[in-house]
Amino acid sequence: MRKKGYVGAFLAGILGGIFSSPCATPVLIALLAIVAGKGNIMWGMLLLLLYSFGHGILAVFADTSVGFVQKLSTNKNYSRFSKTLKLVMGSIILLMGFYMFYLGF
Repeated sequence: MRKKGYVGAFLAGILGGIFSSPCATPVLIALLAIVAGKGNIMWGMLLLLLYSFGHGILAVFADTSVGFVQKLSTNKNYSRFSKTLKLVMGSIILLMGFYMFYLGF
């Protein structure tokens, strides 16, 4: 079910926070430890501001690229290229696995 407006944005934010928490929390804890060690509030504000910019830019880039890939995947030429690429890359991975098996890994 799709929610629109403020409620949809709020729910999307909550879900985004839950799913990005395992990746974002260690960095946030390290930043807070640095700020606590320095004791400078302005330095802490700057670090957290830069962290939020970096985190937000990644989210915008990921959302934009999903739309681009969906648009690209409807192209017939891309579909043929994608199938060929999957076959080639799968073969390379399989050969690497056989080679590692041969080496005794």
